[in-house]
Amino acid sequence: YTNDARVRQRRLEVRFDGESGFDAASGLEAGVTRGFYADVAEALLSCDHVSGVQCAPLCPDIPSAASKVEETTSSKVADFEGAFAIHGMKLPLWIPVTPRASPQSNLGVFPRPLARQDPCMEAVKAQFRFMGRIFAAAMRDGFMFPLPLSCSFLKLVQSLYDSPYSAVESTGTMTNQPVGFSHITQGDLSLDDDISVGENSPPEPTTGSSQFGPLSPGATLCRRRVLTSLDLPRPGFLGGDVYAVEAFVCSALDKIDAGDFSQDEAEKRIRAVATDRRFARQALGKSYECSFEEYFVDKTFVDPLDPSQGQSAVCLCPNGSIRSVNIHNIREWVALAKEFILFEGVVEQALAFRQGINDFYSPNYLCLFTPHELQRDVCGGGDNVDSWTAEDVKKLFKLDGGKGAAEALVAVAAIGGEGGVTLSRRFSSSSPTIGYLVETLMKSSSTQRRQFLSFVTSVPIVTPGKIEVVPMVSPSGDFLPVGDNCLPRANTCARKLYLPKFEDFDSFSRVLWAVIREESRFKGFYEWNG
Repeated sequence: YTNDARVRQRRLEVRFDGESGFDAASGLEAGVTRGFYADVAEALLSCDHVSGVQCAPLCPDIPSAASKVEETTSSKVADFEGAFAIHGMKLPLWIPVTPRASPQSNLGVFPRPLARQDPCMEAVKAQFRFMGRIFAAAMRDGFMFPLPLSCSFLKLVQSLYDSPYSAVESTGTMTNQPVGFSHITQGDLSLDDDISVGENSPPEPTTGSSQFGPLSPGATLCRRRVLTSLDLPRPGFLGGDVYAVEAFVCSALDKIDAGDFSQDEAEKRIRAVATDRRFARQALGKSYECSFEEYFVDKTFVDPLDPSQGQSAVCLCPNGSIRSVNIHNIREWVALAKEFILFEGVVEQALAFRQGINDFYSPNYLCLFTPHELQRDVCGGGDNVDSWTAEDVKKLFKLDGGKGAAEALVAVAAIGGEGGVTLSRRFSSSSPTIGYLVETLMKSSSTQRRQFLSFVTSVPIVTPGKIEVVPMVSPSGDFLPVGDNCLPRANTCARKLYLPKFEDFDSFSRVLWAVIREESRFKGFYEWNG
């Protein structure tokens, strides 16, 4: 689909084998295709697909797997395109879902920083190019791709600039000039300042080489780093110690440097910062007392996310694995760690993501939007499912039949047919069954709420449009009670939830979650035949 220029201009529509439904041709009635995007996003986050943060030093199966792909397919597979499905290895794609340091940031996934010479890098880049393609197709066709990408990653993707020709034909490498980061100031750009890269002066492009290896051919990069300290993981989460140390220790050392102290007095104050046992509580949000010196006793100048902190970890500087972090070199460690986490270790993934978008249209069009808008409107981020109120739940549902039901009644009457009363029956807002539905969702966990949304709309996020609640009725218009052959079901294409009549809350909750659990388990769409 992507490689055929004539085909990829058309809307992507999905139909499951053995099903007669083909749903994407009529506007919002596209439940199966919506479900495709949701299932792909879920798979890209699955523990069956993603490895832990400690990367294996070798990925020996990937090259042989790629060669198997070429042998068993009629079309050539470039590099590691599509190899994952065969070699079956878990790949270091993400830092686990964490908020950024910015107080306004939403939860989101950020690429696992890797050295460019990492043996898994080519397979990882193939996955990010695939994500870019899915993202671009969903955005173009008006769908959501509910992969919770962080605003920080989307901001980085926007900041990269293609060459004057094409992302594939040009060559470029990264600057070898050291790039410093300023410490946290009130002037740092927040994720939700609602300023897109495209609305500002373009960063100056640059070429060169880097500590972490040469950049792949594909694009020139900007000299100005767009990600700041506020884009680091938040303290208390994996990687949050970088921001915590900068805010608590580095800022204190800066004040000492700016003060008019003798050498002995300055050293005394530096020691006080290093041994202050409030560090763990105040900087990291821990429940125990621990000083910077104690907390960093085993830290070295290597990848701060790697728990080994040994020779197998990526070095931030020459001989980094044997160089310990202390109070006197902590500011250097912070600058190198930020460069690795926010740029050097993730720029290849961002470039691959842009290349995937470029397979459909120029990624520079992303600069028409802010990172927050892309996260909200394409990835579906920032919904309020975790904090639903009763009013929020009620606003999800439409109880009257709306325009469609009225037109159906007119059509039935026009041909003198029967069944109009069946079409017109609806639960009222005071109906016990509707009350049970609202109460069930109010008492449910966040996971259950997202499973409910998947069951009815095929995506686990709140999307535009209301869910129509339709009662199951007999031909004479009587509400049918729940039974073995009369259970809750949904039409994801039309966003309809079909409910039988329930007599009590306990039976409603038990039956609804039993049905949704099975649907979540099998992840299938099944045609209703009666």
